[in-house]
Amino acid sequence: MKNLIISFILLWCFLPWPAKAVEKQVYHYKVSWLAIPAGQIKVTVIKSGSRTKLIAKAWTTGFVRMLLPFESTWTTWLDPEGYPRRSRIYRVERGKAVLKEFIYDQQRGKVIRYKNGRKEKEIKLKHYPVHDELSAFYASMNTIMEKPGEEKTFWIFAKDKANQALLKYLKDENINTVCGRLKTQKMEVTFGFQSELIERSKKAYLWLARKLVIKAQGELTLGHITAGLTNLPCKGGKK
Repeated sequence: MKNLIISFILLWCFLPWPAKAVEKQVYHYKVSWLAIPAGQIKVTVIKSGSRTKLIAKAWTTGFVRMLLPFESTWTTWLDPEGYPRRSRIYRVERGKAVLKEFIYDQQRGKVIRYKNGRKEKEIKLKHYPVHDELSAFYASMNTIMEKPGEEKTFWIFAKDKANQALLKYLKDENINTVCGRLKTQKMEVTFGFQSELIERSKKAYLWLARKLVIKAQGELTLGHITAGLTNLPCKGGKK
């Protein structure tokens, strides 16, 4: 009997445990500049247990690519609280590749910056924890506001410091989508810095519904750039 109990305990300890379920969601956006098709963005969210990985790939297309050949991959690994542990930004612009990496110590308020594999700088933050731009974009999808006029402040690491970004619920607005007209919450985002995710923009607008960013628009010196979600799930499974 004793040997049977020991065998059972050993079997229980060494049997392979089921791997954590991995949940993957992919969002495709078409980008236009002044109504001219300009590029595409693919945002992937991978969840495993309490860990989340975000991947945003962007590239120019068509006529705009002839003028500005560009592609980037921004990857952010989140901690259980939704803040970045590590960010990796790989960009190729006009044939020149640059790799930036950031390691976040959210408890101590420190960020270590690398460029092309070399450590450049260790930054001490005055305010922490902080988001990066991609994790803040993802957090905005899960932000719940009840009525227009409500605001939420995000602290975002950019330009070697913690910056405030204000998300303000402007109004409800019906917009055209691949599923037809859809009621959304229109949000205004005001950056205290120049955005790297929305290049050279200090102000943007988001249209939220179903915990998704249905549409995004960045205000630029020359007009604006707009991204619209193309694989929005429609009622009845149709687009």
